[in-house]
Amino acid sequence: MIVGFGREKAYVLTLALALVALIAFGVVVVRDYGDSGSRRGEVARLAVAGSDPAVAALPDSAAPAAGQPGGAPSSGAAGPAPVRAGGTGAITQPQRSDPRTGGGGAVVPRVPGGTSPACVDGRIRIGQIDAITGPLTMQTAANATAAYFKKVNSEGGINGCQVDFTYLDDGGLDQQKGAADARELVQADNVFAVVGGFAPITSETTEPYFRKAGVPVVGVDGVGLAEYNSPVEYSFAISPQGFGIAAANMAHRLGKRRLAVFYVDIDVTIVSFEELKKQAAINGQEIVYSNAENIASATYGTDVVAARNANPDVVINILDANSAVREINAMSSNNWYPDLVGTTSSADPVVIQQGAPWLSNPNHQVHVLRCYLPANANTPEVREWLETQGKYFPGFDPNAYAEGSWMAAKIFTDIARRLGPGLTRASLMGALNGLHDYHTGFTPDITMTPDHGPNKQALWMRWDGSQFTQVLPFAPW
Repeated sequence: MIVGFGREKAYVLTLALALVALIAFGVVVVRDYGDSGSRRGEVARLAVAGSDPAVAALPDSAAPAAGQPGGAPSSGAAGPAPVRAGGTGAITQPQRSDPRTGGGGAVVPRVPGGTSPACVDGRIRIGQIDAITGPLTMQTAANATAAYFKKVNSEGGINGCQVDFTYLDDGGLDQQKGAADARELVQADNVFAVVGGFAPITSETTEPYFRKAGVPVVGVDGVGLAEYNSPVEYSFAISPQGFGIAAANMAHRLGKRRLAVFYVDIDVTIVSFEELKKQAAINGQEIVYSNAENIASATYGTDVVAARNANPDVVINILDANSAVREINAMSSNNWYPDLVGTTSSADPVVIQQGAPWLSNPNHQVHVLRCYLPANANTPEVREWLETQGKYFPGFDPNAYAEGSWMAAKIFTDIARRLGPGLTRASLMGALNGLHDYHTGFTPDITMTPDHGPNKQALWMRWDGSQFTQVLPFAPW
């Protein structure tokens, strides 16, 4: 009972309290929606075939119309203008049209237009997504990009603008976290472009978002399927298909006919394995054992015994570095030292550190593929990378993914400076589309291809007892 308070006033008070409660509940619901990407990101998830989680997760908002700033290009875009090594001058060219964007699905928020200036308030905002935590970890890639842009800012920036660089963690395999990262970079950080990074799994989720938002992604890691044949993404590494073809051909070059193959059970390496099988059939090779290992597999002890019992001439690895370590440790425990042909991660510093005794056994040879010149290459570009990243991040891991991120930042900066005040998203992608005989210093000179993956060559290294040294120059897969 409320003393001295009339029934009508009590009713009004009750109604007011109910409204306050509803408003408070609404705030909680909105906050939960806004935080759902990061909150649910504690559990890693792989993409579901045929799904488009990034687009499905986007809030309703008006998207730019085709042909308008920030929207899909019109179908009448002219051919790309070439950018050659040492070239100068501004190059403007609309991005290529993408028939995949014509369908339905959710729309992205309005973003800075494709022809808007890159420099806002004296800053160019650049983003990146990396696997920092989880089963795939690559802090060194984020640090490489940070080191390059620190150097750029110390030199006066890009066209007088300082680079404001932000990187976000996708949790390694977490598609929801990757989708939340992409939204945060575009909606909260207002990035002009995404440059470099290591997100081999969540790129399947983020690519549709960046594509619809019209955000250029320059120099992605090269192992995600969505990075290729996208109008906004550009890779300077070797494609998943290339890894498989190159591995089969290297084994063939070494005279190996009976192959045992270990690969990770994710979409990108499954594609590599399928291409390897096709190339092996062409080469007259036989796959006598294969195993799609889980990224966290603990069964290498029995798996390597099964592979050894198949009596292969060579083991082929299409594995991440941590998986390669577990495999090599299992081989060592079983006193098995087969010849090995591996993709890039099999030469990662963590593999060298933990697998050196196995690698150095004189009874076998180990060859690994490289997308870029190795860290021990004595070239000005490689030395600059090692010296600069070492200056800002002493004792860093100089692996291929750090090198790729550094190179991406270098290519972006070079093109941005040459475009000068004409730097926009549209002119940047036009210049990238027009790359011709472009000298990176880390790869063969590249000419952009329709799949936006122009690096069609690999080099091979061999363990010499103390380190991997180059034994074959860059050559087509």
